[in-house]
This record gives sequence, structure tokens and C-alpha cells, in this order.
Amino acid sequence: MSKSSQNLMAGAGILTLAGIIAKILSAVYRIPFQNLVGNTGFYVYQQVYPIYGIGVVLALSGWPLFISKIITEQTDNERKQLVARRLFWLLFIISFILFMFVYGGAPLIATGMGNDLKLIPVIRAVAWMFWFMPFLAVGRGFAQGQLNMVPTAISQVIEQIVRVGIIIGVAWWGVHAGWSVYKIGSWATAAATFAAMLATLYISRTIKLVWQTPITKPVKKERAIGWIRIFQRLWSEGNLLAMLTGLLVLLQLVDSFSTKGLLEVNGMSSQAAEYAKGVYDRGQPLVQLGMVLATAVSTSLLPVLRSHAVRKEDGDFIHDFQMMLRLSLILSSVATVGLIAVMPAANQVLFSTREGSQALMVFVLTIIPATLILIITSVLQSLDYTRGVSWFVLLTMIVKYILNMIFIPQLGIVGASLATLLALVPMLYFVLHRLPKKLRRQWHSQNWWYKLMTTLLVVLLTAGLWGWASDKLMGASRLASLFSLITSALIGIIMFIVMIWRLRLLSKEEWYALPKGYKLYHFLERKGNSCD
Repeated sequence: MSKSSQNLMAGAGILTLAGIIAKILSAVYRIPFQNLVGNTGFYVYQQVYPIYGIGVVLALSGWPLFISKIITEQTDNERKQLVARRLFWLLFIISFILFMFVYGGAPLIATGMGNDLKLIPVIRAVAWMFWFMPFLAVGRGFAQGQLNMVPTAISQVIEQIVRVGIIIGVAWWGVHAGWSVYKIGSWATAAATFAAMLATLYISRTIKLVWQTPITKPVKKERAIGWIRIFQRLWSEGNLLAMLTGLLVLLQLVDSFSTKGLLEVNGMSSQAAEYAKGVYDRGQPLVQLGMVLATAVSTSLLPVLRSHAVRKEDGDFIHDFQMMLRLSLILSSVATVGLIAVMPAANQVLFSTREGSQALMVFVLTIIPATLILIITSVLQSLDYTRGVSWFVLLTMIVKYILNMIFIPQLGIVGASLATLLALVPMLYFVLHRLPKKLRRQWHSQNWWYKLMTTLLVVLLTAGLWGWASDKLMGASRLASLFSLITSALIGIIMFIVMIWRLRLLSKEEWYALPKGYKLYHFLERKGNSCD
């Protein structure tokens, strides 16, 4: 492997690690926050969170990925810097428009979010974050385009740590000072702006490099890097990457504009609907946690796939893609089944009550299609097979809204969870069929599905039955639920490992692709040989 390839792989590893840390922080902080502010306070924060989420997707993944791609295409530093400068000013204009729309349109947005006008200051608090998006997107994208992943990785971790720290601190202080949940929500969403400011300060050295070299007039007049051409590519390629990365955030946005009002149609008072929406929003961190391991494994394999694609190593590309698909499906499935098995206890331990456990069981089923959509669209991007995908993202949002209108008045928050799950099905079907046939052909061995379903059933029954028995023996207090959760999870993990080993669901190569999988493989092999 060449030195540049080794640098790329090392950089991808740093970026993957930073992404995992950020995802865990993003999922975990909601638990103490909800415990401090309660379900209604959690509802206030989660109503506005999708606006922040869209900004993060644009500044962290969608735009930087596109910028890194277009920077890499340039032949010299002069052209790279000119493209980065023009992208900065285009993004500055877009950010200004987004700020004006969110800040100025806060009353209209709050009206759309269940006619809750108390959300206006909360929405306006998050709007200021958009001013930092051009700096973060161009700084990160310019560095990535030169195969330097460190600025992106460190700025990402800084941003999350600062934001999470402020949010938890504000929640604790606000509760003890007797603040309203809306005042706490305003300061919690403002944390995104302070975090973005500090991340921008860190990445400012990289941003300075964009203005380092004077640009000559002949380069400025090149049509391939002209203003119009760059804007066209930003609109088509950059926004597509952002939409794909932020699919779940976009579905949360649909919920923010529809769930509370539809719960009121079901006969709930405004306060009861806010409380129920807060219970429903418990599903978001659970889904994020459930996706961490599967997406971590798949993102670690993506640079290898891109390397095969560049070198036109078709056989290796097919082999590694199919292995990634199998591992992602296995890990996302067992995470889903495990969460369903321990849900009542997990709900009480994490969020203090068992309310909404049925809705959360349905909600976590979205882990499987969401994980598969994420990794398959990443592969489609590397192959330039993304035509039509953006329309399906919009279709998914429309389907989600229609299903919300059908299910929520009848089933409450269970209906909202079901709507999210079913809305992802057409998108999953589409991206699977956008894959070249050679990638889908013979991607699993004989009896593979039987082995997987048997494994999942054993995990569900053993962990679920132990949780049920634990409740009967020890009661359903929070402390008893903690014991039930830990022991049920351990039983589920042990049974999962035993089943995939006994049924030979994973090959040796697939074991090695898992974190510390090679150690576990050799441990099980030694145990198996000693028992023979």
C-alpha cells in the first residue's frame, strides 16, 4: 500500500473514531437531560432539535464531504484555494438566508409546531448557529480535501463536548433555579451556537490557509470552477449528501410539525400531548445507540471499498461490500432485538418510568432499515449511482407525514413510531435496487437467513424471559430494573455470541472485522477445541 493510501486509511480511522465519540455523546446526554427536565422539558428541546440537527448535518458531513471532493479534483493549490473561497461566500449567503428564515420565521415555525408560541425564543436561540456553518464546512472540507482528517475530527469532538456540557449544566442550574422548561430549552439550544463558536476558533488556522495565496486572473476565469458551476454542484451534490446523512433528522422534523397536533386530534389536552411527545422522543437516543456499532464497523470498511473502486478491483469490492452488508444487518438486528427484550427495564432505568415502552419497542425497529440505508447510500455515492435518491428522501418525508395522519389519531405515539418505520421501507427498497446486480448476487450463504433468525429468536426469548422473571421476583423499582437491565443484556450478549459461533453465522474474516473480534474468535476456538 502506498504512503498516501496509508495516510488516507489512518485519516479515515481518526474520523471514524471521532464520529463514534460524537454519536455516543449525542445519544447519551439526552438521558440525564430528560431526567432533569422531565418529559415536557424534553418535548420542548426535541421540538427544536431537528433545526439544529439539519445545521450539524450541513456543517459536519454533507457540505464538508462535497467540499473535500471538489478540492481533491483541483490540480494545484491556487485552484483549490479559489474554489474554497467561492464556496465560502456561497455558503455564507445560504447561511444568512437560513438564519433569517429561522429567526424571522420563528413565530410561523412555532405555529406549525402545534401552535406552541412559547417555542419562539427556543427556535431563535438555535438560529445563531447558522452563522458558523460556512467557517466549519469550508475549514473541514478544505482539510479533508488534502487528506488531513485531524481538524475535522478534533473540531467535531470539541463541538459535541462543549454543547453537551452546556446543555447538562443549563438543565441542572435551570431546575434548581426554578426556570420554566421553555427558558431551559432556550439556553440548551443556544449551546449549539457556543459550541460552534469554539469549534470555529479551533479550525481557524485551517480556514486561514484558504486565503493564503493570491489568485491570478486566468484561473479566476476558468468555467469549470466558475461561480455558477460551483453553485450548481453545491446544490445537486452537496445538498444530496446532506439529505442522505440527515434522513432521520428530517423525519424528526416531520414529527415536530405534526405529532403534537395529531395527538390533540386524538382527544389529548395540549399539556398531555406535549408530555406524550416527550415520552415518544425517548426513542431517538435509543435508535442512535443501537446504530453505533453497526455504523462504526461499516464506516471503517468504507475507505477500503473506495480504494477498491478507484483501483477498479471489482472482485475485492464485491467481496468487501457483501461482508459489510452482512455484518451491518447482523449487528443492527441484534441491537434491535436486544433493545426490545430489555425495553421496559431500560426505559425505567434511563428515563425514570416505563411509559411508552410499546411505542419505543416499535421505534427501535427503525435501527435496521436506517442502518442499511446509511451504508448502502454511502456505497452508491462512491460509485456515483445516486441519481433519483434525493427524490426518495423527499418521498420518505411525505410518506412519514401521511402515515402520521393515519396512525397517530388511532394509535397515539405507537402510531408515530410505526409511521417512521414504514416510511423507511420504500427508501430501503429503492437504494437496494440502485445497487449493481453483481453486488446483490449471492451475498449470503445457504441457510444464512435461517441462522440469523434463529439467533435473534434465541436472544429475544432468553433476555426477554429473564427480564420478565426478574420483574416478578424483584419488582419494578428503578433499582430492580437496573439489575434486570444489566443481567438481561449480559444474557443476550452471551447467547448472541454462542449462537453465531455454534451456527457458524460469521466467517473467520467477519470475526476479524469486528472490534476485538480476532481475540474473541481465538478464545472461542480454544474453548471449542478443549471441549472436543
